[in-house]
Amino acid sequence: MKNIVFMFLASLFLFGTSCEDKTAMAELEAFKLKQQVQQQNKEIVRKYWDGKWNERRPEVLDELQSPDVVYHGTSMQMNGRDEYNEVYASYLSAMQNSQVQINQLIAEDDFVMSRVRLKAVHKGELDGLPATGNEVVVSMFTIFRLVDGKIVEEWEVMDELGMMAQLGFELQLKEALEK
Repeated sequence: MKNIVFMFLASLFLFGTSCEDKTAMAELEAFKLKQQVQQQNKEIVRKYWDGKWNERRPEVLDELQSPDVVYHGTSMQMNGRDEYNEVYASYLSAMQNSQVQINQLIAEDDFVMSRVRLKAVHKGELDGLPATGNEVVVSMFTIFRLVDGKIVEEWEVMDELGMMAQLGFELQLKEALEK
């Protein structure tokens, strides 16, 4: 009788351990998959920055962005890759010798946050501003949302006031302009 009880308890223990192991293995596999997707998303964002500014390849946007990409910027919003490409083309033309340095990439779920430093020379008209020949260095924080390996949304904050100062523009109080 003791043997039967012992065998029953041993079987129960092994069955319970086996179930726990299966659950743990499933959780581990899900964690690994999540980490893999996050790493892939970081590589997509790295490729985006390098292609966009270091290599200056407009086609990288077609490759990495969804056709319906939405951009939320400091002073503008763009809806769709066509509008994005148009604005990017004007920046690409105006800002020459561009180099982007990726300082940080952090991924969580479908999001990647990047902290980058863009350096370029203002050699062409930009939003009605004539070329100054000045070098500008701008820090940007951008959060990307990716779905199925494509950038579908972008939130970007950059120091536009600092960029304007580097281009030689001065900030004036509204009251001073009205006099």
